[in-house]
Amino acid sequence: MSKITILGIDYDDLRTEDAVRKVFQKDCPLQTVTASTALIAKSCAENPDYQRLINRSSVVLPEGAGIRLAARRQGTPIVYRQSGIDFCEALLAECAERGERVFLLGGRDGTANRAAKTLTQRFPGLRICGCFWGEFDRFGEDNRRVLSIINSCKPTVLLVGLGFPVQEEWVRENAVYLPGVRIAVCVGGNLAVWAGEEHRAPRAIRAADLEWAWNLLKRPGRFKNLPELLRYRSMCAVNGKKYRRLHMNGKENPALVEQTVQK
Repeated sequence: MSKITILGIDYDDLRTEDAVRKVFQKDCPLQTVTASTALIAKSCAENPDYQRLINRSSVVLPEGAGIRLAARRQGTPIVYRQSGIDFCEALLAECAERGERVFLLGGRDGTANRAAKTLTQRFPGLRICGCFWGEFDRFGEDNRRVLSIINSCKPTVLLVGLGFPVQEEWVRENAVYLPGVRIAVCVGGNLAVWAGEEHRAPRAIRAADLEWAWNLLKRPGRFKNLPELLRYRSMCAVNGKKYRRLHMNGKENPALVEQTVQK
């Protein structure tokens, strides 16, 4: 099974290398990639517009312990653990091999440039053709100027770090004006990590599925998100019971299943 639907979001259950291979398919229109965390998933469950925005992506990565727990609760466990930043780094390694031209968009003033320096050192041969920070007016003349800058650099791969849902909306609204871009990836705060402004949890903590706890302790301001995360867990518990009941004894009504996972 490569697609798993949880509360209306269609996740790709793929190995990282298979996800990278998928977005590099030849003779395909623009491929878009985004990662969905539990907080994003909850927003999508409550806002159909956000849900449609995520599902328009060519690849949706199930990121974090909350998504994997939700999948187990409905009896459709996610086989391959995914992380948005791990996918991006695998993608960039492939870009270096293929000679793709990469543009970084997002972050604070100087963040994208610092990220570019780190990435070109880490992936020899990687061609980062341009950078621009994320503080710009997404409408009107300012946005047209940013599009002009991107197009002048002739990227084939674009990493957009404007945060959810702004980055997904920006890619959807502006893809038609970026004819040379074949792959657009919504990277959230990854640019800040590559720039050295943020740090990931140690590998052992990530392996134990405790990166969420590390992030809470590192940035106490994120404790304000706890009620939302608990609400998502509750929604997943209810959804899981309904989903399993509809699949008992191999009896299943596809229409009812679809209706259930959308609620």
